[in-house]
Amino acid sequence: MKIGLIRHFKVDLKKNRFMTSKEYNQYMFEYDRSEVIPNEVVIDKEWDKCFCSSLSRAVTTAKTVYDGEIIITDKLIEIPSAAWINNNIRVPYTIWVMFNRIAWIRNHMSQPEGRRITIKRINEIIDIILKEKDKNILIVSHAGTLYEIQKILIRKGFRGNYFIKPQNGKLYIFENKKMK
Repeated sequence: MKIGLIRHFKVDLKKNRFMTSKEYNQYMFEYDRSEVIPNEVVIDKEWDKCFCSSLSRAVTTAKTVYDGEIIITDKLIEIPSAAWINNNIRVPYTIWVMFNRIAWIRNHMSQPEGRRITIKRINEIIDIILKEKDKNILIVSHAGTLYEIQKILIRKGFRGNYFIKPQNGKLYIFENKKMK
């Protein structure tokens, strides 16, 4: 069984380097609603089915790179993020991302969804996907979600193109030769 992971195309939205908590939350809101900038991704393998996040940037990407059946699901959405503290001090965007991720890992109440819930929903969709043992499946999703999917696949015996932060519009292939 082969599973292809693709992060959505790059989002067409300018980001400020420094943001207050309100500006960060507004940026995240706009990011989820922005258009994408398509790129030329080459899908050189035969895929039987595509599972895709319900966020528009992923749906646009999936429809661009895949012509077959696309199953759109909320279980593949990005890990939601919100400012972990409410302040009017401009903080670098990377600091917001880092502290919000720590808050998510610790299931902090500032985050819309804690790690336990995220991992549960991702495992649910991966269990459904892995029932398609004789098929090659394409998954179009988001950086954080794909990173967690990659960890699950590795635990389940898959090997492939490992990443820390997947590039936009790039195909990463994982294979489990025992699942045929």
